[in-house]
Amino acid sequence: MSMERSNGLKEAETIDAHKTLTCEGVDYNYRFDGAHFEIKPPVEIGEGSCRSLLSHGYIQMTDFNLCFNRDIEAKGNFSTPRTELAFCMGHGIEWGTSLKSDYFVIDTGEIALFHGGVRSENCTYLSGAGYRFISIDMSPAQFERMTSGLTEDTRLRIGAGAGLFFGKNNITPSIRFILSQIADCSYSHGMRELYLEGKMLELMAVYLNESLYEADRIPRSVKLSREDMESLRLAKEILQRDYLHPPTLAGLSRIICLNEFKLKKGFKEMFGYTVHAYVIEQRMQRAQQLLEQGSMTVSEAASRVGYGNVSHFSAAFRKKFGVRPGEYLISGRQRLFGIKM
Repeated sequence: MSMERSNGLKEAETIDAHKTLTCEGVDYNYRFDGAHFEIKPPVEIGEGSCRSLLSHGYIQMTDFNLCFNRDIEAKGNFSTPRTELAFCMGHGIEWGTSLKSDYFVIDTGEIALFHGGVRSENCTYLSGAGYRFISIDMSPAQFERMTSGLTEDTRLRIGAGAGLFFGKNNITPSIRFILSQIADCSYSHGMRELYLEGKMLELMAVYLNESLYEADRIPRSVKLSREDMESLRLAKEILQRDYLHPPTLAGLSRIICLNEFKLKKGFKEMFGYTVHAYVIEQRMQRAQQLLEQGSMTVSEAASRVGYGNVSHFSAAFRKKFGVRPGEYLISGRQRLFGIKM
């Protein structure tokens, strides 16, 4: 007979886990239980954050973006069975579990699907390594529902069955694009949760489709070393910061010490955008924020994000958001001042 918790979910539907980060003088504990959280380590041990992007009790999407300045031992205890889908966009890790004697490994640019029962886990985060994971944790019952339309043989291939399962795939350009949209989400309040829930479902659908039918047929356009990937992440940071006056391809190539071919091909493969398209994306996201505030005209917003030609700005904005910036500005002011049409 299944028990029911105070939030109305049956016990089999919930996530119940906690992790502990430890080093000399530090003992840091956080929970995965379907509730929102954001954790920032003390400055003496590192920087970044681990935060929930979406929490529904039976499913939780987390952004783990941390860099430690000393080696950190991490231990996890999972009081209920759990299915985890992790997308590794930073330094890879290996971890052990009480369900198996050897270690599991996920490296940069890989996806790991792990399914297991009640267990403990352990791993070590290395000093100076930049860790970035987007992960989706869910109850096995939820994973069963998400894969219920597949045949039994197909479901077993992706771990939708009883017992321990571990499988890996490469992050494809289409998946990388969705991950970048999740990481760069600029929506706030209720719209943010709605947007992220849609993106999470899209991510699951694309992952399942590609892992079953397409992953083996997708060629890599360029071979990237770990150093190449670090250079490309630096390029992305530069474009995020300097989108108003971005360097040329040749200039960016010199800054990150990577040839133009790898810059162009590798950037598209890692982040789902060309370098030029990523600059436009940064400008449009900022323009959307400015127009939402309702305090400036379309031409002022265009100028603020680097457009001297308002027509070019309007065309780019409409292509991105499906409405003209003037229409978006009017609707934003109506929302801001509570005006009803």
